[in-house]
Amino acid sequence: MRIATGGFAHETNGFGNILVTPEVLRGATCEGREDYEKRYRGVRTYGGGFLDEADALGIELIPTRMSSLKPSGPSTREVMEYSRDRLVELLWEEWQKEPFDAIALSMHGAGAAHGCPDLEGEFLRAIRARFGCEIPIGVVLDLHGNISEDMVNLSDLLIGVKNYPHTDEYDAGRIMLRILCDMVENNYRPAKRLVKLPWHLAPAQGVTLSGPAAEVRARLIECEEADSDLLAASFFQGFPFADVPDCGVSVVTMAKTQASADRNAEKIASWAWDHRTDFNLPLHSAKEAMDIALSSDAFPVLINESSDNPGGGTPGDGTHLLREMLSRNVPSAYGFIYDPEVALQATKAGVGAHIAVKLGGKTDKFHGEPIDLPDAYVKCISDGVVMRKSMMGKGAVNHMGPTVCLVVGNVNIVVSSFRTQTFDDGPLRIAGVDWPELKIIALKSSQHFKAWWKDQVAGIVSCDSPGIHSSDLSTFVFKQANPGYYPLAEAKRSFELSR
Repeated sequence: MRIATGGFAHETNGFGNILVTPEVLRGATCEGREDYEKRYRGVRTYGGGFLDEADALGIELIPTRMSSLKPSGPSTREVMEYSRDRLVELLWEEWQKEPFDAIALSMHGAGAAHGCPDLEGEFLRAIRARFGCEIPIGVVLDLHGNISEDMVNLSDLLIGVKNYPHTDEYDAGRIMLRILCDMVENNYRPAKRLVKLPWHLAPAQGVTLSGPAAEVRARLIECEEADSDLLAASFFQGFPFADVPDCGVSVVTMAKTQASADRNAEKIASWAWDHRTDFNLPLHSAKEAMDIALSSDAFPVLINESSDNPGGGTPGDGTHLLREMLSRNVPSAYGFIYDPEVALQATKAGVGAHIAVKLGGKTDKFHGEPIDLPDAYVKCISDGVVMRKSMMGKGAVNHMGPTVCLVVGNVNIVVSSFRTQTFDDGPLRIAGVDWPELKIIALKSSQHFKAWWKDQVAGIVSCDSPGIHSSDLSTFVFKQANPGYYPLAEAKRSFELSR
């Protein structure tokens, strides 16, 4: 059996001004088996799962083109069209050499480009136009996908990860490929059901480690184990910041019978909708988060600035929380803030130098003004290469670019040249920060950091400063997302399942 694979994965924040340009695309794309193996072999991601499952099943996996981009603002039209056409071209080249049995795609589900609010649907439409409806197509998606009818109708198998943090990307890749191969071997196509809920769920509210999101995850697994006809059940929390017409929570089921697909999708969707208010979280300002953290009897306490989470397309140079930390001046570390200008200035000055800088707040007007630091001590300079040890993507290499540690009073500030989010203590480690001895650790992430950090600190406090990833959705002016969805407005009618 031969399975072709490829994809384009990008979580798009429609409020961000950092676009996916051809230059950004080149650094995030691999083509052909050699590059694919180098990037994904031994890594706990979808691609790593595809490779290992193909080996276990004894099938031939044919990598074509995979683009895995950091979340940001939309792709330019040029990037979207070139990526779509190039993927189809490479798939067709492989087909002409020798026909394959199916296509396995790794996408995100919340991708958008200028003039294209449903990037995944656009890619699937182009692949179907070239290959027709006979070849099976399987798609694995992020839990934060905004699922469209086109995504479901144009694919034969569509599943998402169940965990948030996404520690099961590798497992989801293996499961999707396994089911896809079974479909080919036994010549069937699953029955499908999509239930869309009138609900915008902020990412910070959906952690599956505890609470209502954990209950939904447990119900997904329970349904799969109890019903032999159910192949896969997925609860997509959506990504409201994409600001596209299909924003919102969805349930998607894949089953051997339509009755099974319908029954399980309705069961899961109804329970989640009935418990929607349980997902709401208290929102803390930078001052409130610091007050709560410092009232702890045990340290260190971690504060995550969810509203400036580069993993959700933000600039990563917000200054609200850092400014508050500097005013308190307790032994602490901020790991990290994006500012290539300051990183370069510190690198040129060298370790041991004292420099005056304007730090952060340079990308947009939402995340705070630059902070004047007249006397910052350059403690450490690093190349910014970090091997991820979190179970989310373990084994992957994070490139932060030239990275420095500045010390101002009692605050260690890690400054990076590339945007990314913090998954574990890698940024602090390479910057020479002895974080276990500190009172406060601050970072920019929504939930993914918890996969590693939850077992390392005395407590966690979430900070929701102003930013384009804020959990307070009332602060956004949505142009395409439905403003009648909960919690932007309570629907006057109750939600009803419709087929």
